[in-house]
Amino acid sequence: MKKWVVSALLVCLATGSLLSGLTVSPAMGATTTMKRNSQVSQPVQKPVHDMIVFNGYQVAGLTAGGWNWVKNDEFILPPDTPLDVDLTQTTYGSGTNVNRHKVLLDGVELTAFQGEKQATQAALKWQVPRFSIPSSQLSAGLHTLTFVVTDAKGQNSTVHVRFQVEAQNYPYIYEGEKAVGESIPSGGTSAIFGVFGSKTFSSKVPGTWKLTNKATNTEMRSVSGTVFSSGSLITGQYDLMFLPDDASLSPWMVTIQVGLAEIYMGTNATGQKLSQNQVITATKAPSTVQLFSPFSGRWWVNGTGQTLTDSQSIEVAIPEILAGMTISVTFEPNQAPDSTTAWMDTSSTVQIQVPGTPQACGPSTATATMDVMMQSNEKSSMMVERRNLYSSDVTVKLYQNPIHLIWLTTAADHIEFGSEADDDEGPGVWAVDNVVVDASKLNWDHTALELSSYKPGRYKVNYYSKREPRQSWCGYVQVIEGLPPVPSSAVCEYGDAGTVPYLTPMRFVTKKGKEYRDGDRIVVDSKSDLEDLKELVLMSTHVVNKGTKRIILNKSSKTDRRYVHVPDLVWEDSETLLGSEQEYGSGAIESSNEVKISYNDDVLMTMKPKGYHKDDDNAGVEGIDSLNAKQFIDFQDGKPGVYKIEVTNVLGYRTCEVIYSSRSSKKKTGMEEKQQTLTLTIEVQ
Repeated sequence: MKKWVVSALLVCLATGSLLSGLTVSPAMGATTTMKRNSQVSQPVQKPVHDMIVFNGYQVAGLTAGGWNWVKNDEFILPPDTPLDVDLTQTTYGSGTNVNRHKVLLDGVELTAFQGEKQATQAALKWQVPRFSIPSSQLSAGLHTLTFVVTDAKGQNSTVHVRFQVEAQNYPYIYEGEKAVGESIPSGGTSAIFGVFGSKTFSSKVPGTWKLTNKATNTEMRSVSGTVFSSGSLITGQYDLMFLPDDASLSPWMVTIQVGLAEIYMGTNATGQKLSQNQVITATKAPSTVQLFSPFSGRWWVNGTGQTLTDSQSIEVAIPEILAGMTISVTFEPNQAPDSTTAWMDTSSTVQIQVPGTPQACGPSTATATMDVMMQSNEKSSMMVERRNLYSSDVTVKLYQNPIHLIWLTTAADHIEFGSEADDDEGPGVWAVDNVVVDASKLNWDHTALELSSYKPGRYKVNYYSKREPRQSWCGYVQVIEGLPPVPSSAVCEYGDAGTVPYLTPMRFVTKKGKEYRDGDRIVVDSKSDLEDLKELVLMSTHVVNKGTKRIILNKSSKTDRRYVHVPDLVWEDSETLLGSEQEYGSGAIESSNEVKISYNDDVLMTMKPKGYHKDDDNAGVEGIDSLNAKQFIDFQDGKPGVYKIEVTNVLGYRTCEVIYSSRSSKKKTGMEEKQQTLTLTIEVQ
């Protein structure tokens, strides 16, 4: 009879079934096996699982005969619930005994739950510390957990437990009074962007709604039915739970969050959470700063033109030219069309401080010029107040009473006539008191700053061209709400003084784009070396006539306005004719250059301006476009020696000062000059 029981058990093991519907796996305990001759051998001791418990319910155990039994398919895990596992197992051995275990979920090992214990007992029984498998690893449906125990001899035993994870059965909940559109999943967040607001939810099945304040854990409202309105909620977080009347349905819950959208540093919500208008510092310039929000929406970086729509994150570019400045980054989350907060400002803003020192306000570092335009009232015309302001640390004072409209612009004609007028510097990034300006304070193409949008006061203004980063401007402007002081003594009037030129280094540029500056030396070994010297173009600072402009002679009079038209002269660093003169009779600035070519200190030729009638404002500018250095070397039959090209550039500007005595004042005018030279040496060997 005993022999029959053992044989039956072996058959059941092979088929995976046992009486009472339980399934088993091969024997894991100390059992007596039978040989074919029925002679009893020594007991074979193998590792065994004494007991396996899921969330307090035993799913595997050991029979009195040393066989494992398993309750497959009996354990059902509720949805969104972790699985706690308690495990007791025994290994056998002599000397050092080892009890190892590992766990596999659906054939994949959960390495975090490996364990090992060593001892000297012949029978090492180990109650493995409880471990939990998180619900995120247990999707709805059928799963198999496999438990393996191993001893020091390498013998092991395995138990498979099959169980089921119950699926969530949530009711369908919708935003709005009608249960239509896209349903809201349970466990998420429903946002109200703003300082307060309300939301309405609806269900297709009846039930009970409960609203709880998360901060105080107090119930605020309980309503039965298919529709729920939150009422007006202030900034904070609230839990809304819906308990369906149908007991077969799972409870549904969502967090209602009222307030501005969160912004985090980094690419997800694990980064530093930033508060409204918080200032963060970029690591360096140039670099990038990553910002993230749990909600999709529109991002924009003030003044730089960087925007992004329907995105949860943005990579903010930090340009090197904005060293020392503060950049504002604004995020506007996508808002539901029927939201009660649509009329409120729902945007979140953070400030990024760019490391470094701001550019100094001086002509040596900033090369662009600015014009000032004013409009006294809505019906008056736009007038040019100042033109061609160079960068300076001297404060420019602007008067208007009352203040209506004041523009600081890269080109007055561009403001007045739009795209028809040229604008050398072009669109730019503007900053006031080291804070990058929002686009709302700029004109349509970012070529002008509306100073009147600020309160009366003194401001530091920086401009950086987007077209050419080396073109920039910096200065101090004071907006004064009042009339300009009336001069009571001699004054320097418009045209009495010209702008001081900023001397950029002169250079020759070849057709291939190579530059030669003062003091450069070229060594020529063969005629082929001269080919790139056939067309040398001179680049230097000189006067350019932009046309004519109208000047108000008596600005203090509001009834009797008198005007005069004068040449619109500016300093410009660009291509210059060799041996040319730029001088206009009524202009306050002028320029000219002279070229001398020599061979071994003997002068071969000179090029000077021929001159013309200075009373003629429309006189032409003579000179040649480029210099052919190869040609005058060829004229000397290419003889070895030292050839020199010397260019002298003379820049003149009128000056004016008022000299005061005890009872009178006297205006003194004159002409100042700045001179620079360029010497290029060509050594023919």
